[in-house]
Order: sequence, then structure tokens, then C-alpha cells
Amino acid sequence: MLPLLVDGRISRHQWDGMPEYAMEELRNSIFTHYRQAGFPYYKMSLNEKLENFNKLKLFLTKKIDSIITGNTIGMTMHGLALAWSYFPHSWEVRCGKMRTPMEVYLNDELFMQAIVRRIKRGTYISMSGIRKALRSHTGTQGVSNFRPTAAAAIYKKFCEPNSVVWDMSCGYGGRLLGAMASGVVGKYIGTEPCRKTFDGLIGMGKELPHDLRCDINMVGSENFIPKEVVDLCFTSPPYFDTEKYSDENTQSYMKYSSNEEWNNNFLGETIKSCMKCLKPKGFMVVNIANVKTHKTLESDFLRMSIDIGFKHINTMRLSLSSISSGGYKYEPVFVMQKP
Repeated sequence: MLPLLVDGRISRHQWDGMPEYAMEELRNSIFTHYRQAGFPYYKMSLNEKLENFNKLKLFLTKKIDSIITGNTIGMTMHGLALAWSYFPHSWEVRCGKMRTPMEVYLNDELFMQAIVRRIKRGTYISMSGIRKALRSHTGTQGVSNFRPTAAAAIYKKFCEPNSVVWDMSCGYGGRLLGAMASGVVGKYIGTEPCRKTFDGLIGMGKELPHDLRCDINMVGSENFIPKEVVDLCFTSPPYFDTEKYSDENTQSYMKYSSNEEWNNNFLGETIKSCMKCLKPKGFMVVNIANVKTHKTLESDFLRMSIDIGFKHINTMRLSLSSISSGGYKYEPVFVMQKP
């Protein structure tokens, strides 16, 4: 039965028609298989990473100009698994008060519930399917990553060839990978205060073939100003304390515990640094959205940016996950310009 579990599909009709002993055998077989195999990280050999990187570049060569339509930044998954492969610790990062996917996997009862739910949906039982089951289990949330193709399209829209960009909050490598594959970024300056994430970014820069000049710094953006003139400042910063990337004292949510304190000492200082390093008429492009613990994050960002001297040029829409009623969920991407 195991080939069916790992590579096949079982429909809801088949599941409902199974006798109890067969259901139990199916559940237990899947559970045992993935317990013995270990957590379903995105594991890739170097050759597989190079192959995925080449596929990403080929896709962008053909499709980069079609990713942004009007004000909407489209969603594709190209290169996303490659980016995740450098950050296995991301599965243990907590979002708000939700469980982490790793906590679901390590808890026998919760992991079995996730498996059963996946089977009942009539979808593939595979490494990918188990990852989705862990992320989507009730009361669970995994951290997000900026899609490399969306990042590449934004670089293409706002950069001239060989541009210098500053990614103020690097995160899990989506924007770095997009810069490597975009064909327009000459130098990527990054700031990232989490040690494990920083190490993953350095590993990505060393392993993948690219012409990018990388300058990645293990520091928070509020304490950094690039030493050279920057063409584009582009990031998706922490949404206050929504994703607790680590418990290191360098984390902004650890240093600044209230909305006002975080606004003033992290977000505001980062915006000021962007104003100082950007070339005249240069752009600051920021994906940021309101969250439960900071319900005015969008308006606060706009207000502070304008007070510091930026002009609000446009608000684009970043396509995220699809929703059950049809269409997509979107987040704003604010386009600000220095005078």
C-alpha cells in the first residue's frame, strides 16, 4: 500500500467507503512512514538547487514582463521551494499565538489529525502534501516568504541595469533570489538580524551562480545606512510581532514592545535611512499590511514616510494565496519616491 500513500491519490469517496481497519492501516502507514523519514523539509542536492535556479531564470526570461499587470503583482511559485531549502529553521518560527508546523509534526495526536484531514481532501500524500497538511492544520500558521518571481518583477519595474538595491529586512531569501535572477540588479545590500536566517542567505549567495555583488549584514535595518547611493530600497519588514523570527535580542519585536515604540525606533528609523541613502527620485517599495496586534500599520507607514519627505506615488496589490470563494488574497505594496 505504501506506493499509494507516497505517490498516489485517494478520493474522499474511497476514504468514506473503507472499513475501519483499512482506514486505521492507511493512517498508521502514513504516520509511520513520515515519522521514520523525518520532518519534510525542502531538501535539495546542489545539482537540484542549480537545476531549480536555472528553471527560475528561464521562466523570468520568458515571463517577467507579464508578472505585473496594471497595479497587480501576480503569484507564481517558481523558485519558492529553492528559497525555502536554505532556511529549515523557518518551520519552527511562531506566528502570533498559533502553533508552528514543527509543533504539529512532533505531537502524535496533532500529526495524525493533519494526515487524516489531508486524506479526506482527496489530495496527494507526498512530502509536499504533508508540508501543506502541517501548515494548514487548525490553530497552526507557518511564516511567509516573498515570492522570487514577484521580487524579480519589482526589480525590473523600478531598476535600471546594474542597480544597487537595499533589502532592509531580508527574510527567507525570496528577494535575494529574485535579485540574482532578475538581470537588472548589480548589487544587493541586505540587513538581517537573525543568525540562522543570515547564515541561510550567505549560503544561498555562495552556492548559486550569479553576477550579483552581495553585501549582507547581520544587523537590524534601524541601525544601518548603506555607505553608497542606492537606486531602490525594497522589502517586506516585520509586521510588528506577527512573526517571531527568533528570540535573539536583536529582533525588533523584542527591542520595541509597543506599537508606538516599534513605529518610532524601528520602522521610522528604517524609513529615515532609506531617505538618506536613496538617490534623488529613487524609490522605496514596501510590502506591509495591518495585523491584529498593529491595526494601523499601513496608515502609520504612509504617514511616517510622508512626514520624512517621501511622496506616495502608488499602491500596488501583491497576490498571495488563493481563497476558497475564488480569486486571491492581496496585500498592499506602497511605492514611495524621494524628491
